[in-house]
Amino acid sequence: MISETEIKYINALKVKKYRNKYLQFIAEGDKIIKELIAEGLEVVNIYTINQVNSFPVEFTKVITEKQLAKITALLHPHHSLAVFNLPSQKVTISPNEWVVLLDDIQDPGNMGTIIRTCDWFGVKKIICSDGCVDAFNPKVVQASMASVGRVQVIESVLLDILEQYKFPVYGAVLNGKNYHEQSFSDKGFILIGNEGHGIHPSLLAKITFPITIPQKGKAESLNAAIATALILDKL
Repeated sequence: MISETEIKYINALKVKKYRNKYLQFIAEGDKIIKELIAEGLEVVNIYTINQVNSFPVEFTKVITEKQLAKITALLHPHHSLAVFNLPSQKVTISPNEWVVLLDDIQDPGNMGTIIRTCDWFGVKKIICSDGCVDAFNPKVVQASMASVGRVQVIESVLLDILEQYKFPVYGAVLNGKNYHEQSFSDKGFILIGNEGHGIHPSLLAKITFPITIPQKGKAESLNAAIATALILDKL
């Protein structure tokens, strides 16, 4: 069973300020929950309508579909929802690693796909500006397909990061060098900006290598997640 107090608390975790206050987030779906647990994220409670599953018994509460409907963040709920503790937000960058920097990526689907894409290409760290959608927004967690448990996503001031770490910065812009012709080092930052407004002017000056994905059609802009995937494939 689930109490009204728990329902209210879980619904509060759908809002960023309460996630930050309580240092917890929600994830939905048997597969995603199991993967996050397997990756070492600390589970607090699991609410499920399935009485027979492989969730840790000590964290599991069986609820009704009606009760699940009161706590889900999805239009079409899965069979389970879990509350997890947020992973560490400490910024630690190794001397030889690629890090993706995101400037004002606001769409949850794009953010989740970027996290999943970084996971696919072996990039273990993403640093986001405070204008980005929160990586632990329920829609982002869902779109990441549990990759948010394998890729560390941190909110920080990008300008401070760029000034602190003297890595080469490859920035996706409209008037840079064709990325097919660009040679890449063995470490650095990949800087991706907002689809509509691009990279903030204060960050443009920090770009070491401005790169462009050449346009052949008439689309106004390229989806940020697609741009990220194309560039990461070159590393």
